[in-house]
Amino acid sequence: MYLGLDKGIALVTAASRGIGRATAERLAMEGMTVIVASRSVGSEREDLGEGHIVPIEVDLADADATAALVDTVVDAYGSLEVAVLNTPGPRIVPALGTSWSDWQAAHDLLLRPVVQLGTAAAKQMQKQRHGSIVLMSSTWVRQPAAGGVLSSAYRSAASAFVKTLANEVASDGVRVNQVMPGATGTARMHGIVEMKARNNATAVDDEIAMVVQDIPLGRWAEAIEIADTVAFLASPRAAFITGTSLSVDGGAVRAAH
Repeated sequence: MYLGLDKGIALVTAASRGIGRATAERLAMEGMTVIVASRSVGSEREDLGEGHIVPIEVDLADADATAALVDTVVDAYGSLEVAVLNTPGPRIVPALGTSWSDWQAAHDLLLRPVVQLGTAAAKQMQKQRHGSIVLMSSTWVRQPAAGGVLSSAYRSAASAFVKTLANEVASDGVRVNQVMPGATGTARMHGIVEMKARNNATAVDDEIAMVVQDIPLGRWAEAIEIADTVAFLASPRAAFITGTSLSVDGGAVRAAH
């Protein structure tokens, strides 16, 4: 399916690996010039299909650098058609095992960057009278999991922010949506499973089986499957979709809404 994303400018944060990287590659394959922002990226432009990946080193923990990122992209390329607000995952820890420093760190990892980048991207897109913002969130917003309190809490706040933002900028031709991946076979997910195996004195394969048994489709996602969803929501093919939260989880979340 032709998505109509060719020749546009996209920004994807936390895009050195995992879902962020897969999303950047998917958008580039559609023909976009994709600015990938991360603490650890290469220095060379990559050509993928008709598009390009251009790395920029930015630490989302740096509030000043994050605040300036959208302006940096627009100054260099003149516009911003797509902004994918992706953030790294916080500590996996029980609620009663958290310290206040954990909450402060999670705030600066998951919420502040989303507010800064989402606000800046929306204002630029208002000027253009077009654009699409996609928040990369988690099904833990709808169905919290053990050890995921920091992620659930701050991603829920970010979810409320982008829903409100969607309502405010819809009349300006700007769409804002949220993608909520479930269990996905990234390096982070493998790390979580390995940690559980150590804590429970079990085999990694047994822990993976426990995750998968709660997914009706019988497996976890691949990062490219999440990226495909993001690309669709970001594209003109989804021109009448805004303010939505889309779970990509193989049916794991049982709630109707």
